[in-house]
Amino acid sequence: MSWEALTGTGFVLRLRPGMAGEYRRRHAEIWPDMAKALRASGVVVYEIFLDEAGGQVFGHMLRDGPPPETEDPVILRWRAYMADVLEMDGDQPLRVPVEKVFRLTAAGGAGGQSSSSP
Repeated sequence: MSWEALTGTGFVLRLRPGMAGEYRRRHAEIWPDMAKALRASGVVVYEIFLDEAGGQVFGHMLRDGPPPETEDPVILRWRAYMADVLEMDGDQPLRVPVEKVFRLTAAGGAGGQSSSSP
């Protein structure tokens, strides 16, 4: 696996008011089959950062390939489990994508990743 071959995504989710503690608790007790499903979908790194004061979380994920075309039923079950903690858009968390503008890897690669003009 090379760093350059990994594809990264970042996103922001909004928590329902007063749910930061519950969000932490659920992720501290993540289901083993959920972790397995994420790894099986190509995820090699998945980090979530909580901004409790702002009521939001930032997620960052690296995959070793494109996501599968169909989602694992365990991932769908987790999403439903989190619906009372996160602001939702239908049956999906209200997800705001963020643009990657820089990447630095252990292999020495660095540079802008923006798709917009300089």
